[in-house]
Amino acid sequence: MRIKKFRPAFSLAIGLGILLLASGCNSLEKKMEVSSSKNVDNIRKEALQEWKNMKFGMFIHWGIYSIPAGVWDGKQIEKLGEQIQRHARIPHEEYIKLAGQFNPVKFNADSIVLLAKNTGMKYIVLTAKHHDGFCMFGSEYTDFDILDASPYGKDILKELADACKKHGIKLGIYYSTPDWHFNAPNPEVNPADNKISVFSKVSEENADYQVNQLEEILSNYGDIVELFFDMGEPTYEQSEHFANIVHETQPRTVINGRIMNNQGDFITMPDNHVPDIPIDTLAWETPGTFYHTWGYKSWVKGDPLEKQIKKQVRKLSQIAARGGNFLLNIGPKADGSVAQYEKDVLAGIGDWMKVNNEAIYNTGTSPFVKLEWGEATTANGKLYLHVFNWPKDNQLIVPGLSNEVTGAYALNNPSQALESSSRGKDKIIDLSLVKEDDDLTVIVVEYKGGLNIEPVYVTANENNEIIVEGASATKHGKYGRESYRSILKDYYRSWNIFVAEPGEYKLSMTYKMKYDEKDFKVELAGQSLAFKLLGNGMKKEGIEMLDGNELAKEIKTDLNGKMKKVEIGVVFLTETGPFILSLKQGQNFEFKSTSKEFNLQDQKYRSMNIEVGMLVLERLK
Repeated sequence: MRIKKFRPAFSLAIGLGILLLASGCNSLEKKMEVSSSKNVDNIRKEALQEWKNMKFGMFIHWGIYSIPAGVWDGKQIEKLGEQIQRHARIPHEEYIKLAGQFNPVKFNADSIVLLAKNTGMKYIVLTAKHHDGFCMFGSEYTDFDILDASPYGKDILKELADACKKHGIKLGIYYSTPDWHFNAPNPEVNPADNKISVFSKVSEENADYQVNQLEEILSNYGDIVELFFDMGEPTYEQSEHFANIVHETQPRTVINGRIMNNQGDFITMPDNHVPDIPIDTLAWETPGTFYHTWGYKSWVKGDPLEKQIKKQVRKLSQIAARGGNFLLNIGPKADGSVAQYEKDVLAGIGDWMKVNNEAIYNTGTSPFVKLEWGEATTANGKLYLHVFNWPKDNQLIVPGLSNEVTGAYALNNPSQALESSSRGKDKIIDLSLVKEDDDLTVIVVEYKGGLNIEPVYVTANENNEIIVEGASATKHGKYGRESYRSILKDYYRSWNIFVAEPGEYKLSMTYKMKYDEKDFKVELAGQSLAFKLLGNGMKKEGIEMLDGNELAKEIKTDLNGKMKKVEIGVVFLTETGPFILSLKQGQNFEFKSTSKEFNLQDQKYRSMNIEVGMLVLERLK
């Protein structure tokens, strides 16, 4: 047994100074060198941009929870496999025995890293410590780690770090703020379901422990590209301290928003979520998985292979086009091997990436608001058109592209030139000679000059009505880094319209809504019309977050019946031209750092939760 130590974290000012000394001469010299050559803020901005350019990474959820593999006492345990201790209500003294059985003799760090590399991934993020507190690295501050508590006796994180360095892949770390082992035998319980909480407060003793482990990770395993914190409810001071430890020890390490309290460098989206429109103002990452679970479960089944490959390729395309990084998960088995299904899916994605990777790496976001047929990315005078829905007549419409097209071809056959033509403000690419890729076909359009895309607007019909369809709305999310809950996917909606004649316009709307009633407002040309809608049914919004994927106290009803119609009011438009028509909720919903503060607000304003048939602007005589 190695001799363990515990060193409490000191006050921020003193503690940071001691950390600099303790991190070793090499680390100190490295920091002095970069500090003398560049401003630290510029280093962090540069590192964040490099991280954004990587686009695609591998998440690895792996720990002692892979031993039960989703089964406890002979029963299949629903929900997240990596939280089986919580969902199966396993007593602490029983759960920790799993560590003595953890012997992943089939783990091969080189094969894992090469699997990621051959898939087209640029970085790997390993769950160094999940909520159960078991450490996949050798820590001087606990015996509940891979070196001391398991028969394997080797440092998994060290093996992976060495393999990443060898094969040119960046290494990232997942580190859970909740720690059920540290807080045992009486961890905080969620009163909504009487299970161990994933949103527990962080004691000062636990915060000290985490600071010490963060310093270990950042000092002993080489360059860390990303630190992925998760859940819990640290105080502002704790989040700030964690962030400072990371930035002082490794200035080029980027931190996700789940460090909480606005201390992160980028936003972690909800699991598998893709925003409706490009987000350029904030860096973000979407963690994704093949199933409902992240940790290995023996009985879980994924979609048929061809369907799964296509799904993940297209999700990667969407995320790249909208400005994010995609962190796609695997969950190794207890013996360290990767399920054949997961390897086959990644191999299929890798085959696609070998042909199409230039449409993903180092690309800019889509210049279009929405495309009926797919997505788009940009780079170096090229438009990459990701064709999800093949045009029936083989004529691909590129809306509003005013540049002269100098060339077009498919990435899967770049030697075959494609014909292009103009139709009004649009360009048409003839795909007759293209062999469609079953997963996703990418068409490259080369153009002259700076890219110029003219927006597409809805105009009036012959009856002087401007009609926008609900399905064509752009959904705007609200995103922050205050807490895990600081992501609202559908906060308001908008449409682009063009008004050709000034005058008085009456607004009406058809809709269905699950709530009994809710306040909304329409905004147009600096004017705002407030109104109340009566719903089709009753929906109570969940107010207790359970494990990050589910809500309690939620009642859902079907939206049966006809659309309701409401007369909203009248606006006066004194000018012609383009306008943005917005439908917003009647109350703001603010991000809060704690569950208690968050839940005190009216939960029905977290999301639009309305089905809009159409909005009509009728010009009055």
